[in-house]
Amino acid sequence: MQGGSFVAPLAVLYGGAFMAGFNENLVNMALMAVMGEFGVDSVTAQWLVTGYMIVATVVVTCMAFLYRRFKLRTLFFCAAGLSLAGSAMGLLSFNFAFLLAARLVQAVGTGIFIPLMMNTILAVVPKNKMGAYLSIGSCMITFGPALAPVACGALVTGLGWRSIFVVPVAAMAVLAVAGAFLIRNVPTSEAHLDAPSVALSAVALFGLSFGLAELSALPVAAGAALAVAAVAVAAFIVRQLRCAHPLIELSPCRSLLFWPTLILAMVAMMTTFSLSVLLPLYFEGALGLTAFASGVIILVPVLANAATSLFSGRVMDRFGAWPLLPAGFAVILAGLAVLAATSASLSLPLAFAGALLAYAGVGMVFSPSQTAGFRTLPPAQNPFGVALSTTFVQVAACIGPSLYIGIMSAVQQGAAAGGADAAAGAAQGFAVAIGVAAAVAAVGFGVASAYTVAARRWERAQRAGAAVRAEAAAGAAVQAEPGAPLLSAIMETDPYVISAAAKAGEAMRAFVDLKVGGLPVVDERGRGVGFISDGDAMRCLADKHAAVSSAYALIEVANSQSFDERLRETVELPVSDVATAKLVALDEGATLREACELLAQRKLKKVPVLRDGRVVGTVNRSDVLRYAMGAFLSSEAPERR
Repeated sequence: MQGGSFVAPLAVLYGGAFMAGFNENLVNMALMAVMGEFGVDSVTAQWLVTGYMIVATVVVTCMAFLYRRFKLRTLFFCAAGLSLAGSAMGLLSFNFAFLLAARLVQAVGTGIFIPLMMNTILAVVPKNKMGAYLSIGSCMITFGPALAPVACGALVTGLGWRSIFVVPVAAMAVLAVAGAFLIRNVPTSEAHLDAPSVALSAVALFGLSFGLAELSALPVAAGAALAVAAVAVAAFIVRQLRCAHPLIELSPCRSLLFWPTLILAMVAMMTTFSLSVLLPLYFEGALGLTAFASGVIILVPVLANAATSLFSGRVMDRFGAWPLLPAGFAVILAGLAVLAATSASLSLPLAFAGALLAYAGVGMVFSPSQTAGFRTLPPAQNPFGVALSTTFVQVAACIGPSLYIGIMSAVQQGAAAGGADAAAGAAQGFAVAIGVAAAVAAVGFGVASAYTVAARRWERAQRAGAAVRAEAAAGAAVQAEPGAPLLSAIMETDPYVISAAAKAGEAMRAFVDLKVGGLPVVDERGRGVGFISDGDAMRCLADKHAAVSSAYALIEVANSQSFDERLRETVELPVSDVATAKLVALDEGATLREACELLAQRKLKKVPVLRDGRVVGTVNRSDVLRYAMGAFLSSEAPERR
């Protein structure tokens, strides 16, 4: 995949990731119809969702090995073939067992596509373009599950539940043909798969899902399943700590500021995955809506989830986890409380309002919870944190529907035994299940509140530590001239800068000729608009980079572009494309103490000085320290004499 030739193959992989997300919610709108045709209850029917997620989770945890061990084309066609076969089986299903088998086969195939797309982006896309391509991939993963209820609801209503499998059959056929022409291999590397870890993860997931689903109806069997799951989880953890090639690296969990974020993300995902199954059952079983109408109604809260996700990401970057995370869980709790309190009234507007709040709240907390945890990890542990977070999300997708559907079914059966009609029984079961979900969300609110308080203390301690170090370096000078704006005494007044419109090659030449490691970037009026460093240039020139997979481990992938091609491509880029967009700078009127604090906090060697936004000088860390030490020695000289 040379130059820009990776665009067409990625378009095919984007399509596969979209279908993977689409298939997650493929049968949600068909559960009522499946229950009616095959005579199964909701606990049994929900295994079409839970079973799919269990298999997909196990596949995702193995993808770090699979991607390194097998060629890209091999993985793509295996995924497309299995997804196509599972979808065709679903289309031809003659009983529930065969339909469940179809979903499991489908899950093996489509479970490969999302990590395959992510790994390929990280392997072939230049780093200066990687953010844009990853954003497109994220949109594919979001819109697949969002559009599935509407499309499948229309098909179920108009053509029957089997017709929902026509979409993945047709889509996978088209993707397979396109892939035959467009998908090319990327280099592989040595990899190891710990089979006992895979087996233990599968046993733990199945035991958890089965035990939670049957907890109300079959408490003895459910208790045994949960006990087996607990033993499997303990054995899995012990093996990851002792195994030479662990399936999931657990070292980030040693951080008290990381592992609570796993719980927060898990609670958020339990809410959204469970609502995606519970709401169709309530809308169709209690309110008597068609599958299509249910899908259209659910689409609006899902889109609200996407909107609040974008908004909360910006809030998180600017203000941090407080008060965003507690507020988000409060919104989730409010939405679930509305659903639980009003479901018996069979009011569609109130149900819609509750769902809208709950989905919007999930959007406020899911990504920020992950971001809050990742910020506390050292860079070397980031890939492991990503793998852990993704695995917990997949586990939430497995156990959430199992738990809440099991509760809903048990209450519904009890209501039917007491003489309630089907609609009233469905409403009662839904209310109790949502009530339990609200209790879980309340736990999330408590954890979020405690976590954000601890995180704020940690951030203050970090800032205070940096300030203490800076003040120690500048103490003598500050004592000599307290509060004075001393930058004018030590800054270099003839700064090196480079225009944002210049070519990156000019910046590289300046690094060599001026013997500097970075330059402020200025616009046509001399205003600072960014900073370009030798690290930014090396980012574009690097012929290798680390790729992070989402349950997905740290791997090394060789870039297919030659060094000469990458060099020619990079030197022609505008400086603005290579540079860091934000310029860290000091105002000309800043004090020496403020300069020391900024240099220490940001771990910088030098910082530009601005006057009315224009770069008028630079301050070097070495000059600050020499000035401070000189002032200190001057003040000590009379005492020594």
